[in-house]
Amino acid sequence: MHLTAPPVGARRANGLTGRADDQREKVLPCHWPRAYNENRDSRWQPRESEPMIQPHFNPDAYRSEEGQLPIRSEPLLPLQPQPTTPLESAPAAEPSALAVRPLEERSLQRSTSSAASAASGAVAQALFFLFAVITMLAAARFIMPSIVEEARYAWHRGELRAQYEASGDGLKNASLSALSEAYQMVTQHVGPSVVHIDVQRESEGNQQVAKLLGASHSESYMPLADQGSGVVVDAAGYIVTNFHVIADGNQIVVGLSDGRRVPGTVVGTDPLTDLAVLKVDAKGLLPIQWGDSDRSQVGSPVWAVGSPFGLDRTVTFGILSGKHRVVKASTRYQDFMQSDAAINPGNSGGPLVDASGRLIGINTAIVGDTFRGVSFSIPSNVVKAVYERLKTDGRFDRGWLGLALTEVPDELVVGDDLRVRGALVTGLAGSDSPAGRSGTRPGDIIVRINDEPIKDVGHLMRVAGNLPVDTRITLEVRRGEETVVLQVTIGQRPDSVSSR
Repeated sequence: MHLTAPPVGARRANGLTGRADDQREKVLPCHWPRAYNENRDSRWQPRESEPMIQPHFNPDAYRSEEGQLPIRSEPLLPLQPQPTTPLESAPAAEPSALAVRPLEERSLQRSTSSAASAASGAVAQALFFLFAVITMLAAARFIMPSIVEEARYAWHRGELRAQYEASGDGLKNASLSALSEAYQMVTQHVGPSVVHIDVQRESEGNQQVAKLLGASHSESYMPLADQGSGVVVDAAGYIVTNFHVIADGNQIVVGLSDGRRVPGTVVGTDPLTDLAVLKVDAKGLLPIQWGDSDRSQVGSPVWAVGSPFGLDRTVTFGILSGKHRVVKASTRYQDFMQSDAAINPGNSGGPLVDASGRLIGINTAIVGDTFRGVSFSIPSNVVKAVYERLKTDGRFDRGWLGLALTEVPDELVVGDDLRVRGALVTGLAGSDSPAGRSGTRPGDIIVRINDEPIKDVGHLMRVAGNLPVDTRITLEVRRGEETVVLQVTIGQRPDSVSSR
């Protein structure tokens, strides 16, 4: 069937738009060929404001055998646009309450919903943050201590394991025979310097009994005998021992390492430190070497040599167990070293030596009547200071400040180290005492003497007591919140002053 276009100038007969056919040039072919809708009234007519859709048109696809294009007898209609939403293509429906709701009400509802959603989100975020904080605090309170403790134990176990493995390797390479030879060399080096001391003293009871029985029976009552040990410190014949070994002795006999027995004379004594110096007239003596007791470390090996129960040059071995010990029978001027080397009656006055065979102490006391694993020695630095004064002057005149002292309580300690407390002044021996003349007051805390920190009352008494008389010193005291520096001239300690 051949379709022909209506003549130019003819008017449309559909009655929909009533527009003249002279406007037909505005209507362009689209979706060719198009089925003819029998219901012309239902055909869609574009409005003037709607744009025309101009799809691609290929005329060669519609040419006939004669080469002519088919001509449509009906006017060309624009393509009905495809519906974009179901509401645009759906038939009109009855207006509902939602459709007629005012725009302002819908906007307000959306705003209210958005605000509620934002508020709920903020609350949820705050609750989550609070939960996270509580969780971290709980972990820090209950979990972290166990973790730290476990890490600490792991580190300690690792250190113990390292020491265990290192000591095992060292023992494999160590020679016990070499260790035994070292012990023997210490004994051989120290032994010739150790002496045995026999002391005879008469008691008042024996003297009275001898008088009652007469002269014919007096020989049957021998004086009381005592014994101890000593050590040669000078080739000129000077020997150091304990004061209690030779106290009240009428006769002193010194037995040397080569078997000689020679009389000994007392050069000087210092009861406050329990030390004495003897002098023998003998040649070829082998003195011991002085050591530094301040540099001796706790745990280091030590040897004690002496004559326990009269057994000459007995050697015992142990370790240095402690320093700066004070026992009941001691005075403030004594500063003992503790060891576990066996010491018994007769060891008093004998040397305590280190691994190099040097003198680091004089064996002095034990706990109880016999050895119980604890023994005490006078440090060699104290022994040397007293020995030099006794050798020169025959006596030890101690310095004196003229103060009544007590320990500083914890709440008054200056500084963070409670081991360096100082000494609290509670009184003065008088306004004319050395401290009284310097301006020292009760309540002052003495913290230093000549830039040396004072640990406690005993330390202050030893430092001041070792100073020569008429020595001028600097005394630093804490008075309230102020630090006061005083100049003091050391006086001589009266014999009547208590040593405790």
